[in-house]
Amino acid sequence: MAQWKKTHHYCSNCGATQTPMQGGSCLQCSVCKSLSWPRQDPSIIVLVTSRDGNKALLARSHRHPPKVHTALAGFVEAGETFERAVLREAWEETGVQVDLESVKYLASQPWPFPRSTMIGFRATADHTKPMNIDHNELVDALWFSKED
Repeated sequence: MAQWKKTHHYCSNCGATQTPMQGGSCLQCSVCKSLSWPRQDPSIIVLVTSRDGNKALLARSHRHPPKVHTALAGFVEAGETFERAVLREAWEETGVQVDLESVKYLASQPWPFPRSTMIGFRATADHTKPMNIDHNELVDALWFSKED
């Protein structure tokens, strides 16, 4: 919010100054009275498990230290549903085909870096099929058992 307020002093409609409204959660133009809110980009995060529930697909990105694996995540594209974003991200990053009917919404939360709303899901996939990891995105992706 602080960064947004620093970079949005002027109205995008008429160029006049803006003042905080609604406790600072939006800005109002001093001339045309239009309101503006900080941009929030929707992102999905999904825990993909094997169909039997005994394994979880976790990935390590280039920015994570060794042995740190996380759920798959990515931005929702314009015109895309959250569920389709889950399928696309899993496929693009790992080559794993998620079962569409298994995609279930869990929860969401604001995520300040980079001004996202993370929408959490769980889903299943066939863990016996080979993966095709996008090494531009990930160092690796592995199916972990509960014991791992």
